This record gives sequence, structure tokens and C-alpha cells, in this order.
Amino acid sequence: MTGQPHAIRIDTAGALREIPLGDTPRDQARAVSRALLDAPAVIRRIDQPDGSIVVIGGKNREQHPPNRHATALAHALGGHLDDIRGPAVFAGVTASDRLVSLPEAALTEAWEICGARQAVPTTEHRTTEENDS
Repeated sequence: MTGQPHAIRIDTAGALREIPLGDTPRDQARAVSRALLDAPAVIRRIDQPDGSIVVIGGKNREQHPPNRHATALAHALGGHLDDIRGPAVFAGVTASDRLVSLPEAALTEAWEICGARQAVPTTEHRTTEENDS
């Protein structure tokens, strides 16, 4: 992950996707909102020796099923074991609350927890067969 900062999104099935955050707070809020398809809310802040990490969920997350993969990652990174519901975004965060790329160790942990799943492309397309079912 080079250039502009990136976060990761983990859906309830455990699929992990990297999302570019943009450079301004407005771009970052928009990118996270689009990734969650909901208004974003910080649900957990995890302070680590190499920087802090935030877990962001949608404001309507209680309407979604539990996200076992995001819960496991948050716990592995030092957070509480409370269930995370719905899709979740993980990003690094500065002392001034600006989003930055997730630390490399956290990204590696995320890939291990989500298993050998392939990253989901930023734009998802459904085939004609999927649309007909």
C-alpha cells in the first residue's frame, strides 16, 4: 500500500478489500461511508506501540449479522472481544484523528485471519447469470 493512505474493509463473510482513503478528511469520510454503505461511526480505538488503529462500522450495524473475522482481528490487535456487526473498516489513525494506512503488522494479521480469500475488487460486478437468479 503506497501513495495515498489505504484502509481495509472486512465484510461479514470474511472477504477483505483494501480501500483508498484519499488525502483530505472529507475524502476519507466519503471513502469510508461508501465502503460501509452507511454513515460511519468509530466503534473501537486500539492503541498499540507502533500507532493507533480505529475500527469503523456503520451507524445501522446492529441490523447486520455478526462479523466474526472483524471481531477476531480487533481482538488480535488488542481490542475488546465485543462482537462487531456488519462490515467494518480498519485504518491507522494519528493523534489528531486523521486516518492513515493500517500498520503493516496489522495488515498481515488481517490477511491471516481472513484466510486465503482473495481481495474483493473495489468495484464489484455481477454477471448476467447472478442477476437472473
